[in-house]
Amino acid sequence: MKRKSRGMDRLIAFFIVGAMVLIILAILMGSYFFGFISFLKVMGVEYESYWAIYLFLFFIFVFGFIAFFKDTHFFNEECQTE
Repeated sequence: MKRKSRGMDRLIAFFIVGAMVLIILAILMGSYFFGFISFLKVMGVEYESYWAIYLFLFFIFVFGFIAFFKDTHFFNEECQTE
């Protein structure tokens, strides 16, 4: 019986782990997106399209990411070397 190469085993493992991570991220982002749509519907908010909500949530994530890392060493002038 011939054993498969280690490189092929690693490739298969990498593909399976990557697919699982993508599926988990899709479920999380989808639940967040559709949860936000449900919240807007309950509150009686009208919107143009799903793309408008998608862009709104995208910019919320981007600005939240910037605000979160604003006080870290990436943006702190005291930590930068000359």
